Amino acid sequence: MNKKTDDTSSTHQPHDKVIKKLLSNPATTRDILSLYLPEEVLSIVNLNKLELQRDSFIDDEHRAYAVDLLYKTTFQNEDGYIWILLEHQRKSDPWMPVRLFKYIAIIWDHLRKTSKSATIPLIYPLVIYNGNKPYAHSLNLSELIEPTASRKIFGNLFTNPFCLIDLADIPDESLRQSAQNKVKGVALLMALKHVSDRNLQVFFEQTLINVLKKLDRSGDTDEVVDVLYYLLKESLFLNKEQFWITFHHDFSSEVDSKMKTIAQQIREEGRQEGMLQTAERLLAEKTSFSDAELVALIHRITGLSVEKIKELQKKH
Repeated sequence: MNKKTDDTSSTHQPHDKVIKKLLSNPATTRDILSLYLPEEVLSIVNLNKLELQRDSFIDDEHRAYAVDLLYKTTFQNEDGYIWILLEHQRKSDPWMPVRLFKYIAIIWDHLRKTSKSATIPLIYPLVIYNGNKPYAHSLNLSELIEPTASRKIFGNLFTNPFCLIDLADIPDESLRQSAQNKVKGVALLMALKHVSDRNLQVFFEQTLINVLKKLDRSGDTDEVVDVLYYLLKESLFLNKEQFWITFHHDFSSEVDSKMKTIAQQIREEGRQEGMLQTAERLLAEKTSFSDAELVALIHRITGLSVEKIKELQKKH
């Protein structure tokens, strides 16, 4: 969802333009907010500092029947925002809490990109609904969560610290012990923890290889191959020659066969990368060739398809 600059063309219905114009007057908005904001908000907000922001955050799906305005103000002398959404739907929307949750996150993301602050401001939403019948759906996001027993967990999700697996803070010995009965997960965590280590080769030979051998013996050959491929592709410090020597002596024929295919694939990827680099160098050079002649020359030299070369050519 892209943020859209505020202008009258962003509203599709004539009444939207009028309503947006009226709500763009801070005095009008101040009257409404002073009447209907909860007391806990009114007690800390400064409605005399309302500054209309020139942005809209509604997604394309709802823009035809809704308008929104973002006002900057202060809450106890700290910057904050009040976001007003005016719905022209004639029926209440059961997904409104989800939409508010999404819009607030979008606004925070927009503010993050335009501010050097490491904190985020309060964004308080206010929905104005003028349907034919009173609003019939929940105003509480947690009430949409099922099962009911999980609502308490959700209620704490954004007020308590989130769950973090900090691999840098977990001793290798702790992971190794956990591998006794959680080998699949531990193999992945070990690879993630050490993939950028300068001593990865030592760790691989002394610790990780034993975990992967156990995984191999349990028949999980695909998981073994995936972890090995990840290490080969992502690590700058794995001794590739020593890796293959160690590998061939310690794994099953199934893993060995799959890794031979991986080795061939890596060689092919390296060859492709080399061809791309050659093509890039030729395209960057000033030559007397026409575009068509240059494409034909690069095709003969590298073997890359004409379509791929033309795609690269657009970047130069």
